[in-house]
Amino acid sequence: MPAAKRADPNFLIGNMLPVCITEHEGAALALHRRRLVRYLLLPNYRNYWKEAGYGEEMAAVERALAENRRDDIEHYMTDRWIADNTLYGPAAKVRDRLAAWYAAGLNTPVLVPNSVNGNQLTALDEIFAAFE
Repeated sequence: MPAAKRADPNFLIGNMLPVCITEHEGAALALHRRRLVRYLLLPNYRNYWKEAGYGEEMAAVERALAENRRDDIEHYMTDRWIADNTLYGPAAKVRDRLAAWYAAGLNTPVLVPNSVNGNQLTALDEIFAAFE
């Protein structure tokens, strides 16, 4: 994207980022893995991730779908893919990773609350506490 467009304050560069604030990163990975399966069922999201450099993962997902093995999709969601497409971990790590998104050019993050400790309201409380 041209630098002038990236610098235009009226040009939105957004991304939906599932967030899970927790000290238990393995639990957050498992939660994101379960919640993101539905996005992998949609070709537009798979195409986006192919363009973003996750061709191998998306090819494996597409093979599983073609062979009617939807239950196998979670196995193709690598930890790298989840780490690159979500925010999770202790509050400081989440804040640092969000700062990296801003540094890469994101100007409108859409933080999607998830929690290993409860429902979406709990997750919202955790996000607000992390950014106080």
